[in-house]
Amino acid sequence: MIRMVRTEAQSVITDGRATIRAFARNRSALIVANLVLLPWFLTIVSGRNTNPWYSFGIIFGIMIVYWFFTRRRETEMPRVSRPIIESAMALGLVLLWMVFRVGQFGDWFELPSADFFSITNVYESVAPKMIEMVIAPLAIWLSLKYRPRELGLRALPKDWAPALLPLAALAVVGLQNNTREEWGASLLYFYFGAGLPEELLFRGILQSRLEALLKNPVWGLYLASFVFGASHLPINLSNTAANNWISAFETAFTFQLSIGFALGYAFQRARNVLPLSVVHTFINAAP
Repeated sequence: MIRMVRTEAQSVITDGRATIRAFARNRSALIVANLVLLPWFLTIVSGRNTNPWYSFGIIFGIMIVYWFFTRRRETEMPRVSRPIIESAMALGLVLLWMVFRVGQFGDWFELPSADFFSITNVYESVAPKMIEMVIAPLAIWLSLKYRPRELGLRALPKDWAPALLPLAALAVVGLQNNTREEWGASLLYFYFGAGLPEELLFRGILQSRLEALLKNPVWGLYLASFVFGASHLPINLSNTAANNWISAFETAFTFQLSIGFALGYAFQRARNVLPLSVVHTFINAAP
C-alpha cells in the first residue's frame, strides 16, 4: 500500500513537472495566463479587491483537480465542420442574449411573472435562457448533423470523477450559507437558469468553434472566457449603482471571466458539459 502511494506521488510529481515545462515553452499559454491575471492584479493593487482568495480557491481548485484526474488523457478536438460560420452563429446567440438582458433591465418590455414549483419568477431568467441557450442551439446544431456528444452532452461516468471534489467543497460552503430549503431551491433555479444553458452555449458550442477557428486551443479558451465574462455586463450593471459602474466591469473581467476560464479548461480536459453544468450551478448557489 505504501509503495502504491509512493509510486502515485512520484507519478504526479513527474507529470506536474512535464506540465510546467510544457506551459513555460508555450508562448500562447504564457500570454493568456497574464491576460487572465492582469485584471486581478489591477483590482488588488488599487485596493478595490482585498480578499480574492475565495475566488482563487474556486478557480485554481477546479483547474488543478481536472488536471490531476485527466493528466494521462489525450486532449480531444471536437469535430467542427464550418468554423467561421458556426463561430459567428454562436457569437450571434450570445449577442442576442445580451440585447435581451439590456432590454429587460432597461424596461423596454415587460415579462410575465410566474412560479414553477420552487423556481420563482421563471420568466425572468430560466425560461429565456433555456430557450435561447439550450433549445435554439440544439435545434440549430442537431439540424447541422452534429451528435449530442459532439456538443459536449456525453453520458460517460468517468467524466464525473474530476467534478466530485469541487462539488463536495462547494456543497459545504452552500450549506453553511443557506438553509437546506434555500439550498435546494437555489440549486434548481441556478441549474436551469445558469449552469446547463451557459455551459452548453459557451463551452460545448462557442469554445469548440473558436478553438477550431483559431487553430489554437489556448486562444480559443481565452476568447470564449472573455465573451463569457462580457456577457454578464448587462446584469452586473443592473445591480450596480451609477456612481460605481466600474465594479460591474471588474466583476465581469475578473471573477466571471476567470470562472469561465476554469470551466473552459475543465471542458478541454473532459469535453463533457454535464458535470460542468452542475459545478457551475454549485458555484452560483454557494454564496
